[in-house]
Amino acid sequence: MRIASKIFAMSMVIAVPMLASAHGNMSPQHGGIVQMAGETVFELVIKPASVELYVSEEDEPVSSTTATAKLTVTVSGKKTEAELKPAANGGFSAAIKIPANASVGVTVVDKASGAKTFTVYAPK
Repeated sequence: MRIASKIFAMSMVIAVPMLASAHGNMSPQHGGIVQMAGETVFELVIKPASVELYVSEEDEPVSSTTATAKLTVTVSGKKTEAELKPAANGGFSAAIKIPANASVGVTVVDKASGAKTFTVYAPK
């Protein structure tokens, strides 16, 4: 029984890091804020007069040519929507300023399947 316990313990030591990495990299790759929804990782990069969004699934970038993206910025109950356009670097971008204390919703829609994925940020 001791051998079986040791084998189980060793298999867990090996399996747990593999399971954790299967969900995608949660470290910012572009200097932004990272959120995860299901298997999708969103990285929102807020700049003074624009926003960039990078999306990946299982560590593979989602091409901005195969999906559409939209921002919904809410401040004091007032909502503003902005379509994110495909960017040269494979992500999405929009010329929009994010005010202080805003809530930022991100929706990505796969063009082929119509599947929607979304997340919400509360940047500081």
